[in-house]
Amino acid sequence: MSKVEKNINNIEKCICGNCPSYNKCAEEKKEKLYCAKDVGKSSCEFKMNGCICGNCPIHKENELLSWYYCMNGSVDEIDVKK
Repeated sequence: MSKVEKNINNIEKCICGNCPSYNKCAEEKKEKLYCAKDVGKSSCEFKMNGCICGNCPIHKENELLSWYYCMNGSVDEIDVKK
C-alpha cells in the first residue's frame, strides 16, 4: 500500500479545507492532509457533515480505501489492503 507523505506537492493537492466537515478549529490550526502518515487524526472535534476524500487527487493517486481521516487517523493507521 502506498504511504502518503507530508510534502509540499501533497499539501498543494489537498482538498481538506473544502470539506463540509472541516471546521473553524481546523482552519485556525491550519490543519490538513490528515491521510498523511505524519499528520493523522485532528486535534479538533468534527461533526460528520459529509466527506470529500473520494474526490481528492491524493486519495485517488494512492488508491486509499477509507474516509474521514480527520477523525480516524492517517492511511497508515486505518487503511487495510483488500
